[in-house]
Amino acid sequence: MGARFWLAPLLAALVALTHAAGPSADSFAENDVKAAFLYNFVHFVRWPDTVAHKPGDPFRYCVLDETLAPLLTKALAGESVDGHPLMTVRQPELRNVHECQILFLGEQASLGGLSQTELLRRIASQPILTVGDQPGFTARGGMIALVKKRGRIHPVINTDATDRTELKISAKLLNLATLTRDGKGNAQ
Repeated sequence: MGARFWLAPLLAALVALTHAAGPSADSFAENDVKAAFLYNFVHFVRWPDTVAHKPGDPFRYCVLDETLAPLLTKALAGESVDGHPLMTVRQPELRNVHECQILFLGEQASLGGLSQTELLRRIASQPILTVGDQPGFTARGGMIALVKKRGRIHPVINTDATDRTELKISAKLLNLATLTRDGKGNAQ
């Protein structure tokens, strides 16, 4: 079975999870929804063929957020996509960030002494899906912000940031999200 077979059910699950996190949801439930989004992004984003993966190489979710990391680790346990085990890398080192396929930057995250803005600038052309959960994340060059909108977690996608790489985001995810461009943080 190809990835297309799973896209519709995964999208339905994401939508259901965003509805589950209503106004009365506490931050733990919000973090569960964020972890579910992160987990499922692998099914809605295509990385370039130039990102060489040998059979069995892990697909790395690098996480700079100690609250979200254990939830994502639990969600990824025993999971794989196209023969690549999914794994969480907590607090990666700057010299290894190029090995990440997804990089989640929590609110206070910095790497190697770099601010988020400088880190995003340095990796802007690399095929690393950058995700954050703070206001202004996409305006600073991040690709996807998971923000609260009308009491629900909602993705905001900076299409300029994704266009600088060879990452291809599925139309289904783009239709679910609010789209923005560089420097346009007002959508968040």
